[in-house]
Amino acid sequence: MKYGLSVQQVAQFHDDGFLIVRDQLPKEAYQPFIDEIMAKIDEVVGAAVDEGLLNPGDTFPDAPFETRLALVSNACSEPERIWKNFQGKRYKTPGMFALRTHPAILDATESLIGPEIFAHPQSNLRAKLPDLEATVVPWHQDLAYLIPEDAGETLFVNFWIPLVKATAENGCLQVLRGSHQVGLLPHNYRTPHFKGIFESDLPDFEVVTCEVNVGDVLLTMERVLHRSTPHTTKSVRWSLDVRYSRIGLPTGRENVPGFIARSQVNPESVARSHRDWLRNYEMAGVDPVGN
Repeated sequence: MKYGLSVQQVAQFHDDGFLIVRDQLPKEAYQPFIDEIMAKIDEVVGAAVDEGLLNPGDTFPDAPFETRLALVSNACSEPERIWKNFQGKRYKTPGMFALRTHPAILDATESLIGPEIFAHPQSNLRAKLPDLEATVVPWHQDLAYLIPEDAGETLFVNFWIPLVKATAENGCLQVLRGSHQVGLLPHNYRTPHFKGIFESDLPDFEVVTCEVNVGDVLLTMERVLHRSTPHTTKSVRWSLDVRYSRIGLPTGRENVPGFIARSQVNPESVARSHRDWLRNYEMAGVDPVGN
């Protein structure tokens, strides 16, 4: 099955700086990764019980994926002890690799940058808990989190992948339609966890609230302005963001390895499993958990 984008979708991506593609991912693409997360929750919860931080009666083993992390985090005497295990770049797992290399992802990417596809080293799992300020991301451009002097000419295709339904109420993304046209803006606004752009400095573009279901993907360019809104429900807004660029172009994180996800020119260079991905880290002498 082919999952490529239509001519109209490609044009919309370049015009708007983003694109929502409905029902792009089959369940087989994302479910193995969700299963890994659920197994990790069991592990982390068990460790919290063993350390006396969580009552054995407050582990909520039958709670659904959408709510369990919030329930156990709230019950834990050190709430971030559990939550922090599900943030950031630490996941270099078989399920993550399978999702990042699924044809539904790579065919769409190929429609935008061609068949020589490099999986960028930066990927982030995000567990957005209710009313947690640390998970509210200000207006920003992804390029500002790289080294723009190196990667300023590289087109990055970022996939924002909801692992549960993302709504305005639970903190979905908002984008400024067409804002990729203004170039990289100063990111002078600071929070304890993020940098961004003051709202008073935002260019005048339409704000689009990107509500997406599981199976949908939100594609964004490296310069389009976007943010994550506050979360006001009782669930967990799980999401994953991963990005791609053409092989050989600067990534803005030159000391951190990614992997070749697809290549017609040099097919033997393509990573075949997450072990190939991890081997790249070993060869570079870089810790895969924190990078």
